[in-house]
Amino acid sequence: MGPERLVLLGSLEALSWRLTYGQGAGRQEESGEGLPALHARLGAFVPDAIAWALLPEQALRLTLPLPGRRLSQQRRAAPFLLEEYLSEPLDGLHITTAERARGGQLGLLAVAQDGLRADLATLAEGGLTPDGVYALTDLLDGESTSVIWLTSEEDGLFLSPASGDQLRLSPALLEGLAPGFLKTEALSVVWDGDAVPLAWQAALDGQGLKVSALWPHLPLGEAPGPFAVNALQGPFAPRVRARQNAALWRRPAQLAAALAAVAFGSQLAEGLWLQGQAAEQEAQLASRFATLWPERGGKSPNPRRELSLLLSGAGSGGSGALMPYLDVLAAGLGPHQSLDQLRFQSDRGTLSLELSTDSLATLQGLQQALQADGRVAVAMDNAAQDQSGVRARLTLTGRF
Repeated sequence: MGPERLVLLGSLEALSWRLTYGQGAGRQEESGEGLPALHARLGAFVPDAIAWALLPEQALRLTLPLPGRRLSQQRRAAPFLLEEYLSEPLDGLHITTAERARGGQLGLLAVAQDGLRADLATLAEGGLTPDGVYALTDLLDGESTSVIWLTSEEDGLFLSPASGDQLRLSPALLEGLAPGFLKTEALSVVWDGDAVPLAWQAALDGQGLKVSALWPHLPLGEAPGPFAVNALQGPFAPRVRARQNAALWRRPAQLAAALAAVAFGSQLAEGLWLQGQAAEQEAQLASRFATLWPERGGKSPNPRRELSLLLSGAGSGGSGALMPYLDVLAAGLGPHQSLDQLRFQSDRGTLSLELSTDSLATLQGLQQALQADGRVAVAMDNAAQDQSGVRARLTLTGRF
């Protein structure tokens, strides 16, 4: 009987793999190195589930607070927020998000598009098309335990399933990090030895980190967690892989094909509707761009690109970036306030906003909450009360 699950670890040039047979108490694991050895071990068998875990040098995995309350809004904003973490253009990257947000934060994954396409083609040629491509941290067992995986006495990975972070570490780098950077006090260490190497132990002690467990093998979970980010979205969405029992499903597949032909007309109509929705979203983006950057409204050939520059502060004619202001604003706004208009002037370092709230007391509370952050000065330009509530205009001046 073939393996239930295959996990691929790292790049195809230096691949590690782990096969799982059975489940629960009867679960057995086998590991190895390299694609040729894996093909030789599998023979004609195809695992029921295949997951590919990417290392930090292959993918950037972050969990960030994103503006917007709806997941669709957060996903549209995600590429803009990633730019400040990247040293390469967004054009060559495939960016995906988690299916669910947690605590106002959303998981993001950025992978080189051409490299991912070539590697997936290589795996498909060998009959090993993965069902999911994830950052390694998203495949760890559990959602709360951070892990340092020591791949040698001078090299290791920090993996945090709770935050989605993963980065390369060395003892020297760990000692140089600011206390609290890893956002944990206790962690597990993976090391195939009786004790943590001295250099690593000294670095952990210097950070005030306590080792809660020492494991010989990386603890992979049965399945990705609910906040994991699968790279196989959009143009890389998975197709159904052929299984050895595919003949059992041939007749149902023929029936499904017939039903698909009947549904083609409705799918075509839906496609035309989606095309119209995309055009409407582009128009909304241009309108919001004109609101935030009035002097460029209606003049920009690419509002999406210029909005990205506006968020990061690059190319705006000044040194101000919009994101710190949005961060302060998002932390201060409550359920009783709603934004009506924003206007950002990067050359002056100000963000003007018009908002509606239920009372003057709530408005004053918002002003105090924004100023308490310490990063902005808040001036109330005007406020008017009517039967529906209070409309006001505030100006935030940055102290970043």
